Amino acid sequence: MESSDWSDAEVEQLKALVNEMTIAQIANRLGRTYNSVALKISRLGIGTNWGNKQVKKKPKGIKYSKPKITEYLELLEQEPMSLNKFAKLHDLKTDNFTNAIKRYYPEWMEAYGSQNSVRPKTKCPYCGDEYWPLTHRQIFCTKKCADDNRSDQGYFGGRRRETIGWADGICQLCNQHTPKGLSSHHIRGKENDPNNDHLIALCSGCHNIVTLVAGRRFAATVESWEVLIQLVLLRKNGHDPAYRGVFTKVQILPVIAE
Repeated sequence: MESSDWSDAEVEQLKALVNEMTIAQIANRLGRTYNSVALKISRLGIGTNWGNKQVKKKPKGIKYSKPKITEYLELLEQEPMSLNKFAKLHDLKTDNFTNAIKRYYPEWMEAYGSQNSVRPKTKCPYCGDEYWPLTHRQIFCTKKCADDNRSDQGYFGGRRRETIGWADGICQLCNQHTPKGLSSHHIRGKENDPNNDHLIALCSGCHNIVTLVAGRRFAATVESWEVLIQLVLLRKNGHDPAYRGVFTKVQILPVIAE
């Protein structure tokens, strides 16, 4: 049956199911193929998170944009309460909420902290920034710092911030400045560096490449590396006549066969 042969009853049933089931589940329920259902959903423009989505996503971070933060602060002026309670009331993440206030209205955040702090201004033991502790149990300036410290102690022995390139925010492979997307990489592998003495900063892309390639069998031989480098150069410079005929199909076959 073609997708154009849908009856009015089937279309109505499809509209009722599209918000509750995946395309595969709908196809099974209606006795149609996956492609038929997906095509009909697309043509009707009724897709949702469950299937062939047509609904436009709300921009990420819109809840923490400057206009929204301004609106929230106006509400707080009308009905004062703790930032944590306000965040829960409006389905916000407290850390994201307070960080957005610091970004757009640092003076407001400073005044709020000084008025509601349970202790004098304190230096965060992880990032070193000063903050106002708002509860007696607060040790770090943010939940992120607390989580980062926990993972640092557990995996890097508390030495992640000593990583080469970390303070400068520079990937040690591609040399790009990436202050928020760096990973601390054990040069010799975690298993071969229990004291975390040899750490360098890599961006997520370079870290993935190093980890992936190091796990391949061919990485153990110099000959395979030579072929890999040539393949990469050919892929990168395939438009350049100087790179044509660098090696033959026979030379590549042994590596592909692995």
